[in-house]
Amino acid sequence: MFQLIEYNENNFSDYEWFDSFAVIRFYADWCAPCVQNFPIFEQCALQMSALHNNIKFGKVNVDQSPILTLRYNVYGLPSTLIFYRGQVVKRIAGVKSLAELNAIIEQVIFEQTNH
Repeated sequence: MFQLIEYNENNFSDYEWFDSFAVIRFYADWCAPCVQNFPIFEQCALQMSALHNNIKFGKVNVDQSPILTLRYNVYGLPSTLIFYRGQVVKRIAGVKSLAELNAIIEQVIFEQTNH
């Protein structure tokens, strides 16, 4: 079942040690593009979770998790990081359409599982 998890410094190991793909959105409540684009991210997460049962989706509030924000060198918002087996394999900066997000995630999955 699909669940978008709020990650922070206490539970980030859940995606960092995950043995497959994790797509994590870094955001802030004061960031207008983050707030406006969040429904697109949720829709992408719902669609991708239906297609791939080995993918996690989550979000990190940069104001509440400054250590994670620094650890992953997140400077612009929104930033979406795609992890594969705990390693950042793709950074997506800024706002993307649903089609763009889906295409980027599918490409990363293809690249990582077919090399």
